[in-house]
Amino acid sequence: MSAIGSEANSKAHSKERIFSFAQDIPIPSYLIAIAVGALESRDIGPRSKVWSEKEFIEAAAYEFANTEHQLKTAEEICGPYLWGRYDLLVLPPSFPFGGMENPCLTFVTPTLLAGDRSLANVVAHEIAHSWTGNLVTNANFEHFWLNEGFTVLIERKIVGRLENAQLQDFEAYDGLQELKDTIKRMGSENPLTKLVVDLKGIHPDDAFSTVPYEKGQLFLRYLEKTVGGPGKLLTSLW
Repeated sequence: MSAIGSEANSKAHSKERIFSFAQDIPIPSYLIAIAVGALESRDIGPRSKVWSEKEFIEAAAYEFANTEHQLKTAEEICGPYLWGRYDLLVLPPSFPFGGMENPCLTFVTPTLLAGDRSLANVVAHEIAHSWTGNLVTNANFEHFWLNEGFTVLIERKIVGRLENAQLQDFEAYDGLQELKDTIKRMGSENPLTKLVVDLKGIHPDDAFSTVPYEKGQLFLRYLEKTVGGPGKLLTSLW
């Protein structure tokens, strides 16, 4: 299966089948992913399916039923969604992240299947990456905050429009507390608490923390306020 492949793109060759796929938008190599398994799908919108093993497919279709609303809201903020499909793949529990924004096919953890859609806002974050990270990507991972700071900012704007501004601010406050806890644990003088880090001799995974997400988002909110309030920063950038 693929969000941008279909039966029409396959060729039978004796007992084998050859599938071909095309991605017309340039992407960095870290966004290329392949998933193989006994998977089923359900339509959850005019440009979206959710894929999972059959045991989880109905729960996944229910949990992510608001994906199209999130996509449309993101388009109101960022402009047209250029990737065509936006599908979701629910991975096994061993998947170590909440989500991964592979273009056209976001990978998500089954721990999001809460049964009440209370954790579905993770999808808003991955949708936001369709612009910040996937269309425009940091040159290297010393500037990882450019990917995640902008994405968290847009994610919370999506939540604010779909839910309310109070929830948007509450999530920002909660993120601030998490950032403070992270800096306390890492040490306030730790160079990895900076927005732009020096990764010479350091594996990027060892530098991973909430800092580029929450500190980046806070810096962008400060810039947004400085240039005239909500909406002004993104308008001036694209």
